[in-house]
Amino acid sequence: MRLLPLATILICAPNTWASTPLPDNAIESQRVRAVVDAMQSAIQRLDAGAYMAQINPSDPVLTTEHRAWFTELSVAPVNDLRVSLDKETEILIEDDGTIVAPIVYTWQVPSEDEPRSYDMPARFEPIGAAHGQWHFTGRAWEIALTDTPGVRIYCDQQHADIANLALERVPVLRDEIARDMGIDPSGGDLHEVVVKIYPRMRELQASIYPSYTAGISGWNEPGESIKILGRDEMGLDRLDPLLAHEIGHAVSFEYGPDINLAPWWTLEGVAEVAAGLFRDSWERKNRRIAKLAQSDNLREWHLLADFKGEAINHGMHVYLQGWSMIDYIDRTLGKDKRNAWFTRLAHGDTLDQASRAALNISFDELDAQWHASLMEVDTED
Repeated sequence: MRLLPLATILICAPNTWASTPLPDNAIESQRVRAVVDAMQSAIQRLDAGAYMAQINPSDPVLTTEHRAWFTELSVAPVNDLRVSLDKETEILIEDDGTIVAPIVYTWQVPSEDEPRSYDMPARFEPIGAAHGQWHFTGRAWEIALTDTPGVRIYCDQQHADIANLALERVPVLRDEIARDMGIDPSGGDLHEVVVKIYPRMRELQASIYPSYTAGISGWNEPGESIKILGRDEMGLDRLDPLLAHEIGHAVSFEYGPDINLAPWWTLEGVAEVAAGLFRDSWERKNRRIAKLAQSDNLREWHLLADFKGEAINHGMHVYLQGWSMIDYIDRTLGKDKRNAWFTRLAHGDTLDQASRAALNISFDELDAQWHASLMEVDTED
């Protein structure tokens, strides 16, 4: 990993609040326990309002993430989900008046034999005075980089190098991807980019929702942070494509209010095109998809449409086949038409409606032309 300027490294120092252990009978300890107990009670009752009342509303990214997390408890339920304070670890009050307390999540995924669990340091803060109500403000990250306008990055000390590099790269990636997607990066249309670097796969998965069990390197949904898994070694060659893919999702959400209802393969396809701006893999990927086409191993598009349905069984095709179709539109019809196509999808058009309106062709015709182009590719290395 290349060296960064000293100034960048200095702002990435860990939070240096002095911490003081609290006795069990301290009013602050009691208030934090009340928050955690209220969260657990709301989970048991599936009471979204009661749960969200415990989440600090001042951070819209945090509230969006927890609202989505709680919604999934009904959509994809797990058994015996419990959140509790770790009784073996001290509750600490810091100089800024917030409290850091370890909380433990345990649950049972119905399809698995063994229960899942993870613990994390959580931060709490009072709404007003310490003797009043408190809020849960999320994971107590050791490092918070918040001085760059439009960018926030959170991680623990072990991934400080990744955070430094991400702080430098996110604005560059965001602006180039935005221009590629037809959005003026200086026009005020882009939302804040928040990156959270998780230290463990289990914690990353569970931060999405408890029943999420697929291996994952990155995640982003509208209004949420970009979540990535920290690695021991991650230079530009690995970080740029990972961030670019997730930023591609984040920028694509600007196309319109219904973009997340578009077929899953279109969303992953345009995100992979965004990642391709920062890696040299076009020839290899094009030969790979051509080999699939020439061996009659593609999937019908409707099988790749629903993230929580049949498409989950064809993940490789979602990404690769989706990338290939979006790339084909770019190369044959131009990115302006591709962006207009996505704008139509993001405002509720079907694939055929969007194709006819933005590309002047039916989707079936587009599909046939794309498929024919792959049959002409020389797949020999």
